[in-house]
Amino acid sequence: MRSITTLLAAAAVLATAGLSLADSSTPTTAVPAAAPAPAPAAAPADTNPLLMYSLDQIKTGDTSVGQSLSNAGINIYGYLEMGYTANLAGPPPAGTTIPGRVFDTEYGNHVQMDQLDLTIAKAINFSDPNYIKRGWDVGGRFEFVYGYDPSYGGDSFHSSGLDFGYNPSSVFSPLYQADIEQAYVTLALHLGGAGDVKFKAGKFVTLLGEETINPTTNFLYSHTYSFGYMIPYTQTGVLAEYVPNSQWTFYGGITRGWNQTFYDNNSNGVDFLGEVGYAPNSQWNFLVNLSVGPQDGAMGNAGLGNNNDYRTVVEPLITYIPPILNNALTLVSDTVIAYDGAGNSTNGNQSSGWFSEALYQNYVLNSHFSFTTREEYDYVGSGLGSGGIGINPFGIENYTNMGDLTFGVKITPFPNGSLSKNFYIRPEIREDLADHTVFNGKHYQTTFGIDAIYQF
Repeated sequence: MRSITTLLAAAAVLATAGLSLADSSTPTTAVPAAAPAPAPAAAPADTNPLLMYSLDQIKTGDTSVGQSLSNAGINIYGYLEMGYTANLAGPPPAGTTIPGRVFDTEYGNHVQMDQLDLTIAKAINFSDPNYIKRGWDVGGRFEFVYGYDPSYGGDSFHSSGLDFGYNPSSVFSPLYQADIEQAYVTLALHLGGAGDVKFKAGKFVTLLGEETINPTTNFLYSHTYSFGYMIPYTQTGVLAEYVPNSQWTFYGGITRGWNQTFYDNNSNGVDFLGEVGYAPNSQWNFLVNLSVGPQDGAMGNAGLGNNNDYRTVVEPLITYIPPILNNALTLVSDTVIAYDGAGNSTNGNQSSGWFSEALYQNYVLNSHFSFTTREEYDYVGSGLGSGGIGINPFGIENYTNMGDLTFGVKITPFPNGSLSKNFYIRPEIREDLADHTVFNGKHYQTTFGIDAIYQF
């Protein structure tokens, strides 16, 4: 209870700070309205105004630093997330974490700073008249994150060759670590009646997955097994996006593999990453993601894996906002189907496969409260890819049926303040189930988690 009390106290401090800022003088740069409440993704970056508001107070002649950046299309923003998860069967044994979880693994059983994120970005707006007239534009993004989640103890999202001195002899030392989550440049070309094409080169978060590393884009605090073990976190390469009209979007490109950057664990192998998106109207959105390539070179140190046996992942992702309840209900289906020709070191380099289905129901009651339920089912074959390096999430049982049932609430205490509206907390209760005793010798585990987020 002391950990939960500490988190709530920290949340109150953040909320009070946000409220006092919200009641101060109005920024000279107008703050756009927030994104529609039912949308599963977070509000656009320019609705998180604290940093840009502060820069707007630094005057330079007839303008300000913030206004100059905005005029150039550059935005600086970020977020702070603190959280705590309690295993109701008791804290993890000393030196261990909550089985099977990622990010909310709770080493040390105390409130943790999950992520402190800072992003500098220049987005490209296809509808900008200046872009259309000029016919091209350049952009990019640099995103730095620090906290527990990037650490190897938190089931790190470090990429190979960008691990900032990771010490394999002590995955929790230091407990908080840094990571360059994204660093890429973009070039967009306007093709007139044929639409637009945008090229991205560098390190970026994967196209796969309903859930992402960024907690502000997720419905819930905890993550699915499919997010943590069945898809990559980031990829480094070149990706092209083609938007012929308002309904269709196509992505295609090559990367160095799952979570690979400067150090190539795949023996110079490359993979294909692609997506097809179709949004016929404001209610339906259909995506199909595809990743194909040799992801098992990382096991070369064990004499296993090769660049001939490919890993293939297909992910249909469907979002539907039914025309009832004032569009306050959002339904999501995320399906992951995968096959790996090489498998992993736990099964003697045999082929393996896995399957996941996650369903989400999110209902926005009002500006203060929204509710989310998630049901996930997973089948773990003879090997399950953990961030692309082929490790079963529990290191033991194969051929396991498992999943989770999660209920969470998003609480926004001060939704009407221009800055305090970006503070919220998310308590949740979760039940994990499996047909093998993978949860510290049990078939189930019950956890209570809560995080506090402030976007700035």
